[in-house]
Amino acid sequence: MWLFRSGPHETPNCIFEYHPTRSGDVPRAFLGEDWSGYLTTDGYEPYFNLGIEGVTNTACLVHVRRKFAEIVKVAGGDAVCEGADSVALEARRRIDRMFRIDSKFDEMDPEARRKAREKKLRPHMKSFKAWAEAAVAKVVPKMPLHDALLYALKYWPYVMNVLKDGRLGLDNNISERAVKAFVIGRKNWLFSDTTRGADASAAIYSIVVTAKLNGLNQRAYLEWLLTEMPNDDGLGEPGRIDRYLPWSEDVPANCRLSAERAEEAAEMPDEPIVDAETLEAALESSNSFTTAVQ
Repeated sequence: MWLFRSGPHETPNCIFEYHPTRSGDVPRAFLGEDWSGYLTTDGYEPYFNLGIEGVTNTACLVHVRRKFAEIVKVAGGDAVCEGADSVALEARRRIDRMFRIDSKFDEMDPEARRKAREKKLRPHMKSFKAWAEAAVAKVVPKMPLHDALLYALKYWPYVMNVLKDGRLGLDNNISERAVKAFVIGRKNWLFSDTTRGADASAAIYSIVVTAKLNGLNQRAYLEWLLTEMPNDDGLGEPGRIDRYLPWSEDVPANCRLSAERAEEAAEMPDEPIVDAETLEAALESSNSFTTAVQ
């Protein structure tokens, strides 16, 4: 299952698509040869060889960090690694420092954020690269730490591409959060193996996840779609489908959550088809869950 997620935007959207392959042909076909923009991903090689002239790749810094964090965890945690003068612990801490610095710019407009990053973040990113180049020469080849350093160095030029535009994030966490509902749910249909079923699931997830991102009550929105669209004689007309999109002004008020409730719902574990009463009750108890996760 593939997920294509727009960046932070006033009308965010997610598109799930089933394909029987992980080939780079899938994102290449989805984006098209004329698409231009920034593509933020993990280090899966085909993403970086799409052959689309207008694509600028940025690599997720969380995926770089994750490899070092796992080594620290397996070794026994920070306290154990501290005494061992751990390269993995130092790498993770350097990356954590970058995230802390960048978090101070979250409320800035894109251009101010770009300038602040250039001044405050770039020196730390350049320093990490130089440090990693020196460290990789001293560690045992073909071991997890060696692999983690090589991964970081391979994708570091793409990590630094985030400095080019203040709208970009240091990670692709918004995609990982959006795909979480499918990742959790797929355990329930382990032996469901038809292509038509996968395509149907992709369509449904595209609708409900995008509805959630746009502050809609997903159940009410689906009921409205299933009531109105089959009876719309003009549905085949160009642009007619736009009135049913989650950000359309034609979406009824009863499908919309208040800004406060929409923000709270966005932080809840995914429960795609939930009625209004269940949602209200869940929101009332969501703070304890959020605090526990953090």
